[in-house]
Amino acid sequence: MSQHASSSRASALTEVAPSDALTWCEIDVGALQRNAARFRRWVRPDARLGVVVKSNAYGHGLVASARAFLAGGADWLIVNAVHEATKLRAAGVGAPLLVVGNTAPSQVVEAVESGARLTVYDSLLVAALGAEATRAGVQVPIHIKIETGNYRQGLSEARAVALGVQAAATPGILVEGLSTHFSDIEDTTEHRFAMRQFERFEQARGAFTAAGVDVPITHAANSAATILFPRLHGDLVRVGISAYGHWPSTETYATALARKSAGDATIVPDLEPAMAWRCRVIQVKDVPAGEYIGYGRTFRATHPMRVAVLPVGYYEGYDRRLSSLAHVLIDGARAPVRGRICMNMAMVDVTHIRAAQQGSVATLIGRDGDERVTAETVAGWMSGINYEVVSRIHPEVPRVPHGG
Repeated sequence: MSQHASSSRASALTEVAPSDALTWCEIDVGALQRNAARFRRWVRPDARLGVVVKSNAYGHGLVASARAFLAGGADWLIVNAVHEATKLRAAGVGAPLLVVGNTAPSQVVEAVESGARLTVYDSLLVAALGAEATRAGVQVPIHIKIETGNYRQGLSEARAVALGVQAAATPGILVEGLSTHFSDIEDTTEHRFAMRQFERFEQARGAFTAAGVDVPITHAANSAATILFPRLHGDLVRVGISAYGHWPSTETYATALARKSAGDATIVPDLEPAMAWRCRVIQVKDVPAGEYIGYGRTFRATHPMRVAVLPVGYYEGYDRRLSSLAHVLIDGARAPVRGRICMNMAMVDVTHIRAAQQGSVATLIGRDGDERVTAETVAGWMSGINYEVVSRIHPEVPRVPHGG
């Protein structure tokens, strides 16, 4: 490759980077928008498309991602906590917001001011919300979480119905929704347990109706359920990781492909990953044969090497489990990680990459020339999942929207 071609690629990789950033994430807002549009076409027309933007939009940047999803056709945005709803409102986002995580009674003032829907499973919260909503002269929509087999948040059918009756009689409260969450729908190709969960959920809905509490919105479908089972879409789907261009699991992808091969007319979604994570090389140095690289002397050079030092480590979200296992891309070539990942630095072998120098761009996730490192590849190296790879990149790492 000519030096001119190498320089051109380096320039293209940094054209969206903050001028003073040593590491940054490039977020293709166009890909986010297109993914939302795909799901809007995929989901039943009378069902609301909810996109999950919790945890800094799975690491992609809360506000910019929320706007992209709404532009792509999302009807609702789903967050984990009230403070995320408040941040979206402060940014001018007026779409319906649903908080799916815990809200404490001490947070009711902020919760009511945000205008968000709240997931509840606590009678004390219902009473506190009702009092604050009455004081503010508004009505707060709540969604009651049903326990169907995940044993995380939620209530048994009997306790949920009792809470629903209480909430329906509480001034300032609107019982708007019922929800549940699948325990095992994406990590398997056998979905009988998930179907039993859905049967329990439908039974609970019937119990609410029998108790005189009519609930207009029910929802259970996450990304995997949304893709694989249109009959589970209900009145609202909650698409998470797949809105960012990633399959929930290899099992979900395998199931979708198997159905297509068996003649199912359903089209497998063409998802576009939206994130690239890059940094600049801060030093290149020679390592004599026989010397060690990094803490603990876990890697020893068996020949003279050139090593590039990168300004990312486990604090920034580049997991320590990647030590002497992962590789990054520099000048379109793979540069293996050597030695242990440090808190704020990592070392990679660039002996074979002649163009590598201080200031060169290293790609931790994303494409460089014909080579690519995916979040799924990184997850495999660290025996993790793609969710944690993208969502654990430190919020201080700048997210740079482009491609909209």
